[in-house]
Amino acid sequence: MKKSLNIYIALFISILSINCGGSKDDDSEPKPTPKIPEASTLVFPLKNEICTTGEFISDTESEVEFEWNTSKNTNSYELILKDLNTNNETKNASNTTKLKIRLKQNTPYSWKIISKSNETTETAISEEWQLYNASEGVKNYAPFPANLILPDNESTIPNTGTNLEWQGLDVDGLDDIEMYTIFLETENPPTTILNTTNALEMATGSLTTGTYYWSVSTKDKSGNTTTSQINSFIVN
Repeated sequence: MKKSLNIYIALFISILSINCGGSKDDDSEPKPTPKIPEASTLVFPLKNEICTTGEFISDTESEVEFEWNTSKNTNSYELILKDLNTNNETKNASNTTKLKIRLKQNTPYSWKIISKSNETTETAISEEWQLYNASEGVKNYAPFPANLILPDNESTIPNTGTNLEWQGLDVDGLDDIEMYTIFLETENPPTTILNTTNALEMATGSLTTGTYYWSVSTKDKSGNTTTSQINSFIVN
C-alpha cells in the first residue's frame, strides 16, 4: 500500500512539472514586433504660399483648416505649428487628418505632422512646410524670415572664418526681396552689422576665439522686413 502511494505521489509531481514547464515555454514565446508609424505627406495649406481660404473670425485672426494624408501604422497625429515671427511653437493633437486652427493674420508660419502609434513610442515626422496667413486688404506681404543654413547651429569652426549661408523666400516672388542685412557678434542678440547683400552667402573673414551669434534681416521692395532666428557657432 505504501509503495502504491509513493508511485501516485511521484506521478503527480511529474504531471505538475510538465504543466509548469509548459507555462514557462508559453511565456517565453516572442511577441510580435510593433509596426513603426510612417511619415505623413502634407496637403494643405500649400507649401510656401499665401493662405487665403481661412475664415476671418476677428480683425486679427482667421481659422484655417490643415490637411494631410493618412500614414500607415498610425493611431494619432500631432500638428506642430510655429509662428516664424516669434519662433513660438504649439502642439495640436488630432485623431483625423484634418484640423482647424486659429492663426494670426498677416503672419508667416511653418507646420509639420508627427505620426504616432499605440504600439510603440517611435514616431515619424513629415516634411515641414511654410505658409503665409492672409490678411484682408493686404496686397504685398513681408518676406518669410530667412532660413539659416550654414554653419550648423552651435558648430565649431576654425579661426580663419567661414561662409554664412541662408535661404530667402517671399510669397510675392524672390525678385521682391531688396536686400539681406547680416548681423554678427559675440553678444546675443547680435546688433553689429557685418554687411548687406543681395546674395545668399557672406564670408566672415578671420575671427578671434569665442562664441558668435548671427542672424539675417530680409527687406523687400515695399520696405517690409523680417528677422531670422539667431544661430551661434564657436571659433577655436
